[in-house]
Amino acid sequence: MVDEALRAARAVQSRLRDLPSRVVIYLILAACLFPEVGYPGVWRKLTGALVGLPVAAPTASALAQAR
Repeated sequence: MVDEALRAARAVQSRLRDLPSRVVIYLILAACLFPEVGYPGVWRKLTGALVGLPVAAPTASALAQAR
């Protein structure tokens, strides 16, 4: 569903980034669930269970700009 929405909005990225469009969508949806923790806190919640896997470590400003 997310990929279809991105295609319909013509917002699919053309190059690989640390924060792909679909990840930003999930970040924004999760930010609605946890408005009190801010984007860095939401990012930690989303990636907390991925211990041992390579995960991007975007700065607070990068997360805010991604939206």
